[in-house]
Amino acid sequence: MIVIHIQSTDDTRDFSGIYDGLDAEIFINPSASVLRNALANETDTVVLIGHGSELGLYNERLDGYILSSRDVHLLRGKRVIGIWCYAANFAQRYGLEGFFTSNFISNREEMIDVGLSPFDDCETAIITENRQFSSMINEMMQSNIDATEWVDRLQSYAETSDYQFVRYNYEALYYNNIDYDASEF
Repeated sequence: MIVIHIQSTDDTRDFSGIYDGLDAEIFINPSASVLRNALANETDTVVLIGHGSELGLYNERLDGYILSSRDVHLLRGKRVIGIWCYAANFAQRYGLEGFFTSNFISNREEMIDVGLSPFDDCETAIITENRQFSSMINEMMQSNIDATEWVDRLQSYAETSDYQFVRYNYEALYYNNIDYDASEF
């Protein structure tokens, strides 16, 4: 398993709990060539974390993509865990199998952008809940729970939350199941 974690210089999110204690090779802000080499050499699971769009995973400066359509061939046939805004759209567009987030609120501005009302100390609540999300993903990975079950488990948690942004984040979690022979690509 490899973990690619792209952290922007002004990133207030902490999703490192996702891979805490995992038996994985971890790359924080790798260069494009290191990223592609790591993807090419991994045969099983790839975890991708950061900011992004339906076109891919942003670089650490947020002014371009470190992972995009040019890299899809390196992800085919692997289990992918994509934790960035609109990773689910990326997976659907390019036929990647795995667990993906959609738009995922990680700060006050994103809450406002999607039409949710910020509240006193919402930044602290967002940080706490995103750490909880990371912890739950980590626990499911450590327990070898099949990723096809993650969406239901996480959405059950969100149903009990008092926070509208948590329900928003979790309602669009997605498992993209691809039924193809990876050798075809």
